[in-house]
Amino acid sequence: MIEFSVSTSFIRADLSRLRQLIRLGDFRKLEIGFYDEETLPLVMDLAVREGLSYGFHEPLPRLPTDDYPFLTDPDDEKRWRTLDSMYRTLRTAVRYEAEYVVGHIPSVIWEPLPALSEERIIQLAHSSCDQLTLWSQEAGIPFVLENVGPNPYFFQVEAFIEVMEAHPDLKFCLDVGHLHLMSIYAGIDSLDFAAKLAPYTWIIHVYNATPEMYRKYHHVPAHPSQRPEEGWADIPAILECVLADSGQSRTLVFEYSPQYPAEETFLREGIEWVKEVVSGRGTTSRG
Repeated sequence: MIEFSVSTSFIRADLSRLRQLIRLGDFRKLEIGFYDEETLPLVMDLAVREGLSYGFHEPLPRLPTDDYPFLTDPDDEKRWRTLDSMYRTLRTAVRYEAEYVVGHIPSVIWEPLPALSEERIIQLAHSSCDQLTLWSQEAGIPFVLENVGPNPYFFQVEAFIEVMEAHPDLKFCLDVGHLHLMSIYAGIDSLDFAAKLAPYTWIIHVYNATPEMYRKYHHVPAHPSQRPEEGWADIPAILECVLADSGQSRTLVFEYSPQYPAEETFLREGIEWVKEVVSGRGTTSRG
């Protein structure tokens, strides 16, 4: 079963657009994240009144000190800052009965560091995930680990599989945009990555990106006009790989950034296109 959801990242702090966001694709599910202590109750009140289900994206509530994800950072202070944020979000999820908590793995590292190695980064990933597993078991709410980059030590599919295999209580979130960018920067085979992580994948973040557009707009709404030969991710082909096992339940989250200048018609066309691809009526590959 595939459920469709939309991230509140699309409206950021503009809560006046929340109902519009829900109506955009007749969504009955949200992924909520990055709100502070004052704003979060307003979002949750509307979600409850509308009868929506939801998952959370760390950090929630967001603090002024929150920074890049450091779940595999060799600096213990940075790593525990991220773990504390994950725990804070989990406690919020318990309070509001959210279905899951998403957080990023590995740490963002822009350049290789002489004192680091792939073995050390993976060791730190196991250590952090051991802690997340304990918290998840206590709360009864799963942590979902989302691929992010860059990280010159932790990007091969085997590293992700090793960590997921060792922590069966944790789930995986395939971020299509992050994956596509890493395929460009690190030579990852996107389709192979998506297919091999499919058994662990619970959540799929869908948007599109090229390096230039990511720097300018971050998450660009997915749309059928975005051609792979022009540098965009081949969203239908990636979804085909990760959804090949039709017996597994997943949530597909439309995760857009508000700064991209898209008309509502463009947004609706993209949402309907992705839904058609998922249902098998759309184009399966345009590469």
